[in-house]
Amino acid sequence: MKRFAPLFLVLTIIVIGFFDSPTFFKQEDSITSLPIPEEAVTSTSITEDEPLLGLPELETKLVDIKEEDGYTLEVYQEFEVYKDEQGKIIESIPTSQFEYLKYKKS
Repeated sequence: MKRFAPLFLVLTIIVIGFFDSPTFFKQEDSITSLPIPEEAVTSTSITEDEPLLGLPELETKLVDIKEEDGYTLEVYQEFEVYKDEQGKIIESIPTSQFEYLKYKKS
């Protein structure tokens, strides 16, 4: 048993050294970087009528205030807001995400 432990330790260090070596990374890159087939590549064209919209900003807006059983309930809804280069809002799309804040009336 005492001779097995150092041999196991040396083998473990060799295996870890192989996985950490640059040679292993070259092999892994050649495996994971497969070319994309031509039929899988699609191109979309944007017509001049459709404006190019960037990523939306998510904004939460107050949409309703209710008073129930001595509590005030504020309802907020999340909106996807698209803006142009000048910061003007082009489009605001409501999402299905709601947040509720409940306050006890004094």
